Amino acid sequence: MKRIMIVLTVSFTIIFGTTIYDIQSGAVNEGESVIIQGIVTAANGETPDGDGSFYIQDGAGAYNGINVISSEYTVSRGDLVELYGEYVEYYGKSEISEPENLDILSSGNPLPESEVLSLSQTDWEPWEGVLIQIQNVAVSNDDAEYGEWDVSDLSGANTMRIDNADAGNYTYSPSNGDQFVSITGPLNYTFSEYKIIPRDDDDLVQANLPVITNVSYSPSVPTEGTDVIVSAGITDNGSISNATLIYNAGSGEMEVSMTNTSGDTYEGTIPTQSAGTQVVFHIKAVDNDGFFAESAEIGYMVLPSGSAVVDIYDIQYTTDPSGDSPMAGEEVTINGVVTAEFWGGDNKRIFVQDDEGPWAGILVYESGGWDNMDILSPDGVVHSIAEGDNVMLTGTVTEYYGMTEITDVSSIAALGPSSFEIPHSVVTPEQIMTGGTEAEAYEGCLVKVENVSVDNPDLGNGEWSVTDGSNSVRIDDHWDYYFFPDTGQSLTEVAGCMDYSYDNTKIQPRIARDVVEDGVARIQRVQQVLYSDLLKAGFDSESDKSYLSDETVTLEGIVTMPTALGYAGSGIKFIFENEHGGPWSAILSYDPDSSAFPILFEGDVVQATGYISEYSTGESNMTELFITQPINLINIGEMPEVSDVSTGDLRWPTTAEQWGNVMVRVNNTVVTGNDFQYDLFEVDDGTGAVLVDDDSDSIAVYFDQVGPPPVGTSIESIRGWVYHHYGLYSDSTTYKLEPLYVSDIVFGIGPPLISRSSVSRDPCVPAPGDQVTISCDINDNSSVVSAEIVYSVNNESSQSVGMTNTGGASWSGTIPATNSDGARMNYYIQAVDDGVDQDGVESGTYPFDSSLNQLGYITKTGDLSISDVQYTEWSSGDSPFDGCEVMVTGIVTAGDEVYGADGIYAIQSESGAWNGIIFDGWEGAQFTLGDEVTVTGTVEEYDPVWHYRWDNNTKLINVTNSTVNSSGNSVLPVTVTTANLVEESNVVDSYEGCLVTVTNVTVNTLNPYDWGVTDNSGVECLIDDDWADSEAATFLGGLQVGSTLESVTGIFNFSFGTYKIQIRSINDITEGQAGIDEDFSPHPYIFALHSNYPNPFNPETHLRFEVGAQVDVKLAIYDVLGRIIRSFDKQEYTPGRHIINWDGKDNNGSYVSSGIYIYRMKAGDFVEHKKMMLIR
Repeated sequence: MKRIMIVLTVSFTIIFGTTIYDIQSGAVNEGESVIIQGIVTAANGETPDGDGSFYIQDGAGAYNGINVISSEYTVSRGDLVELYGEYVEYYGKSEISEPENLDILSSGNPLPESEVLSLSQTDWEPWEGVLIQIQNVAVSNDDAEYGEWDVSDLSGANTMRIDNADAGNYTYSPSNGDQFVSITGPLNYTFSEYKIIPRDDDDLVQANLPVITNVSYSPSVPTEGTDVIVSAGITDNGSISNATLIYNAGSGEMEVSMTNTSGDTYEGTIPTQSAGTQVVFHIKAVDNDGFFAESAEIGYMVLPSGSAVVDIYDIQYTTDPSGDSPMAGEEVTINGVVTAEFWGGDNKRIFVQDDEGPWAGILVYESGGWDNMDILSPDGVVHSIAEGDNVMLTGTVTEYYGMTEITDVSSIAALGPSSFEIPHSVVTPEQIMTGGTEAEAYEGCLVKVENVSVDNPDLGNGEWSVTDGSNSVRIDDHWDYYFFPDTGQSLTEVAGCMDYSYDNTKIQPRIARDVVEDGVARIQRVQQVLYSDLLKAGFDSESDKSYLSDETVTLEGIVTMPTALGYAGSGIKFIFENEHGGPWSAILSYDPDSSAFPILFEGDVVQATGYISEYSTGESNMTELFITQPINLINIGEMPEVSDVSTGDLRWPTTAEQWGNVMVRVNNTVVTGNDFQYDLFEVDDGTGAVLVDDDSDSIAVYFDQVGPPPVGTSIESIRGWVYHHYGLYSDSTTYKLEPLYVSDIVFGIGPPLISRSSVSRDPCVPAPGDQVTISCDINDNSSVVSAEIVYSVNNESSQSVGMTNTGGASWSGTIPATNSDGARMNYYIQAVDDGVDQDGVESGTYPFDSSLNQLGYITKTGDLSISDVQYTEWSSGDSPFDGCEVMVTGIVTAGDEVYGADGIYAIQSESGAWNGIIFDGWEGAQFTLGDEVTVTGTVEEYDPVWHYRWDNNTKLINVTNSTVNSSGNSVLPVTVTTANLVEESNVVDSYEGCLVTVTNVTVNTLNPYDWGVTDNSGVECLIDDDWADSEAATFLGGLQVGSTLESVTGIFNFSFGTYKIQIRSINDITEGQAGIDEDFSPHPYIFALHSNYPNPFNPETHLRFEVGAQVDVKLAIYDVLGRIIRSFDKQEYTPGRHIINWDGKDNNGSYVSSGIYIYRMKAGDFVEHKKMMLIR
């Protein structure tokens, strides 16, 4: 057998007859190979590690289970296996790693009994890998990220992490408060935490909780001096251990034990409270297993002794033909449920009902507006009432032109959400129409008519009517519900409160859900939510969700954002809008399959069927239609009218949510910010700023070329759709404006924009006697009056030369010859507009800030030196000859041996800064260390082939000519400090491509791809082995933290997003006398996620991060909708700076499309994310 052959032929130790207990209890040394047997307790695919992991156990009890990592062998639960493999410790977890042999000895064996453990356990290590069970626990954190969640014992004192929710092996979705009889699974250890891995639904046994029903209190109108008896029915599949009445009368929660008075009935007493006290209470019931349930909160207000609450029935019921209330003119106190809140109407009306109709509802009118009324609540005085609130109010019964109302309200208390939901009374038009058989009885009540059709779409003043074929009833529009009636249109139902005005009864629908179409639904019915819920959404981040979530609907609308324009990762999305436009009228549809939708254009009228879902990104929720059937293209229509809104309308849910996905326009704005990590810029029309984003490919590409508009730029208008995406309500960054096309942004007052990609010069490498022509494109909201090139020679006083408009947006100008050998020219472009429709003339420049960066060149009679190509005085570090073909001469400092390792050569003209450069090799090229060579190639700062590796490193590409002039030459390295070689140094760019030496350094960090060293400066720089020969690479691989090196020499370059010294051979390293400094204290690091490099990128980029302690790090990449695109395996990192390469592929190995992506890092408690752009 294979394992016997191994025993005979290898020299390392193999331990026969080993048990898992021997390994886990420490009797076996890490790295030893063992032969063990065990029964599979969790098979491939049943753990978060996927198909490459399973668990085995060879007995019950501590130390008898272990995780096996294998990409080769597949096993099933109950298999008895024998395997041969190496025992390793993987960041604190014992594993058998990639066994060389595995035999299945038998199948279908019973599993070891799971060990029942208490969460109060203090030492979990003996149970690592063992099948365990915890009992009587509740979910305490339903999202601990990465598919993990937490449970605690029912006392809340101890917790345990549960894993595997994302693996798809169990259907349960964690929710805070859910309780479990037991949770079973092998105990895993990752990211410094023990966690149980449930393998399927059977491992999660949810508890049957007590059921609390029929909660009531007596007297129904509590008064001063009277105790309140609370009663409820409480049942359980076992028995009830105890029931507690928990109340708050303004001084904190108090508890009262409840008594089982008879059968399932329990009672408790809230002691008497003073008049005006608001009391909120709920009931907690615990069964004999310790599981508990809590009822919803109920509230009441204590009235003065002798007070009485009047039933609305007593106010409304009458046999008088006039319909007038028998209590007209009397002051009354009522207690009921708000069936129509004042928000969304004129803020003066609410409807209150205390029972199912008829005779149970009434209109309450506040002439000064309810939002100006002091409303008592458990939270103090508020100015809002929500539909469904339990309220108690005092006012005068009034008859207003035949409508019974309560007016002159002297006091009102909102006691929180009512536990009693007022049902709709289903009625017929005959009952409630004007003069109907029960029109008076249902006045003020919540009613519903069913299976009707529109018989008159316009009765004037916003009213219309429906019929059941026999009789008609009017529908009014006091509240906004966004329905647009057509004659004959069938409706499943129309609901609302019964009103009476201008001699007619009418139904008052409250929001869009009250009018339900038969068949195709309007988008507004999906999108609109109550204003009171929008008030809560800014704090609870969930009340803005659609009331139709998870329901399947068919929607019709006009495409306003076509497919293939907005960024959707590897998927596809579009937006369509109700033909009437306006608030709540649009919805976005997304599918991860880019072929799911047909090509859709603006103006296409489509019908789409799917289910309503909520896409949540932190505080933000965006309602989407997930389409499940082929889209029906039914027409090509006119685009809906674009609504004008203020920027302040797009900052908070109460005003912004209604515009989600809708095409809107902001006008007369000013750019107030343009330096944002994810967004383009910010505009404000004086009502508050809103962010403008680049979800559209055309917008992203354009602004990548021209840069964001400067602060102070006036923008006449921006048309775009409103994206409810990421951001925070606290700083009003949740809602963003997304223009589709450049033409959607009409610049007003503001400087001309000079397109970066259009700037060119001819000749690219001027001689002293050459005039140099500069060309570019300049755009402005009105007209560009003039443009000029501002230049200086050798940093002397600036001069300028005018540019000429050569047609359209194109401008050209000529810089005079320097007529001086070695003269250094700096220049920038400046344009001035005509000031039309502006406060004054504006100017724009390129580069954007000429004090930080300018363009330039040097004029020479002969060839340029490497220093001429490399030197720049500007912070960008870019060569003044970027994009130019040049000929340079230098001595080879990295020759064929490096070319073989990394495909490039390095040359240097002399020792010192600015004198080195690298260039691409080619098949057949041969250059030896010490050769003096002359090469011709194109200077490139952003390598078109190897962006990720070489961007921001000045190099020569497309080398067309090369000559070896001599051999045996040498260049001395320049000695620098480690502090000179970090990004923060103002001289770091000068050493790019140069031979450098650092001395007396100590190894500070061991990174996956490089090493960090520090000298006396205390600043860390990197050394790398990408260019090293095998001997040097072996030496570097043996370095430890604290290793001392007398000197390190190499080529300094920028690649994969970081600066580093590239070691070439062992001769570049001189080992220090001290060997390892035992007293060395590594440089402290912080936790940080750095900007990726390059950005934008194609085809790959470098994700850079820093950790301040040894910690497990998880990196993931998401599209802008928050859908995971690529996840990287969790890995433990030592303190230091690290890099992960992303090749632009998703988890399936497919290339993703151009667009914005978000990369997110979690390291312990540190979580951060940043944005990057892929341009294909």
